[in-house]
Amino acid sequence: MAGEHQYANDIVAWLVSEARFLDPAVAIEGFAHRLRATGLPIDRITTSVRVLSPTILAVGTVWRPGHAITLSTYDYVERDEGLYERSPYYVVHQTGRPLRIDIGETPDDRFGIVPELKAEGIRAYWVEPLPFVDGVLNVITFATRDPAGFPAFFAGLLARVLPAFTAVMEVFSSHRVLRGLLAAYVGEGPARQIVSGTTHRGEVTRIRAAVLFADLRGFTALSTRMPPEETAELLNRYYDLIVPAMTDRGGNILKFIGDGVLAIFSDEEQGSAGSCANALAAAERALAAASAQDFGTDEPIRFGLALHHGDVAYGNVGSGSRLDFTAVGRDVNVTARISGLCSVLERPLLVSTGFAALLPGRDFVSRGWHTVRGLADPIEVLEPAGLEAAWPRAVSGVPA
Repeated sequence: MAGEHQYANDIVAWLVSEARFLDPAVAIEGFAHRLRATGLPIDRITTSVRVLSPTILAVGTVWRPGHAITLSTYDYVERDEGLYERSPYYVVHQTGRPLRIDIGETPDDRFGIVPELKAEGIRAYWVEPLPFVDGVLNVITFATRDPAGFPAFFAGLLARVLPAFTAVMEVFSSHRVLRGLLAAYVGEGPARQIVSGTTHRGEVTRIRAAVLFADLRGFTALSTRMPPEETAELLNRYYDLIVPAMTDRGGNILKFIGDGVLAIFSDEEQGSAGSCANALAAAERALAAASAQDFGTDEPIRFGLALHHGDVAYGNVGSGSRLDFTAVGRDVNVTARISGLCSVLERPLLVSTGFAALLPGRDFVSRGWHTVRGLADPIEVLEPAGLEAAWPRAVSGVPA
C-alpha cells in the first residue's frame, strides 16, 4: 500500500510540475507510461475533451504502448448521426460516475465501440469523468487485455492522480479554446497577436498587404423579401464557398460585414508579388465556386470581388474595453470603393492599377477611370483578361 501511495504522489508531482508545460499529446503519453510503471496492465488510454468551436465538439486522443499517440476530433455531424448516444461517454456524461465494462460479457450492440475493443483483444474497459470547473464533464478511458482485468489498487490510484490530471487537461483545453475561439471570430493572424499580448487600444502595426473585399450585389433588397432564417442560410452558403478560397491561399479573414468579407494577404512571407498572386488566385477560385452554385433564389445572385495592394494599419481600434482587431487605412478604403464599382459596372472582379502592376505576368483589361467617394482623384480599375469567357455565369449572374 505504501508503494502505491508513493507511485500516486510521484505521478501527481510530475503532473503539476512538468506535464503542464508539455505539448498535450506528450503529457498524455508521459502519464500513460507512468501508470504502466506502477504495474498496471494498461493497453489503451483515450481522452475526450470538449472544445468551443464552430465545427468541432471535442478533441480526442488514443494512446497504445509502442504506438504514436493519435489525435482525432468529434464534430457536430457525428453527434447528429446518433453516434454519441451509443458511446460509453454518453453514460458517463449523464450519470457523472465512472463506468466499468466487462467487454467479454457485453453484447456488440450495447455500445458502438464494443466490436472494436473485442477486435483488439480488450477484456476490461474503464471510463472515468474529468470534471472541469465550468461544469463540463470530459472523459478518460483505460483498457486492458489482461483476463483478470484491472487490479484492486487501480481505483484508489485513480482517485489520487486524476484530480491533478484533470487540472492539467483543463489548462491545455483553456489555451486551445482561447486560441480557437479567437481564430474563429477574428482570424488566425489576429488571434496569434491577441494571445501574445496585443490587447491595448491603439496597438497597431503597419504592414504591406494585398487587400480583398467581397460582397453580394443586391443582397439588401433580396434579404427584405426573405425570412431571416433563409437570409442567414444564404449567407452561410455563400461564405462556405468563398472563405476557404481565401484562407487556403494564406488570407486572413478580418471581417464579416453583413454580406461583405474583408481579408488581407500579408507581404511578410512572399513579398508584394506573392501576396497579390495569392489574393488573385483566391478571388478567382471564389468566383469559380460561387458562379457554379445554384443558390435557389428567385433572382440571380451576383457578387463583387475587389483587390488592391498597399499599406494597412493592423491592430486594435475601439472604445474603452470594447475593441476590434481589424485593418484600417486609405488602402482599405480604396478596396471598399473598388468593390462598389463592381456593382456600378456590373463586373464580378476588379483590381486597382497598383495591384495589377505587381503581377506583370497577368493580362488585365481596363474598365475605365472613375470618381469615387472619399478620393480626390479618379481611379482606374481593371479586370483579368478573359474574365467573361472563363466565368460567363459570374458576369451575367447565377440563374436560379
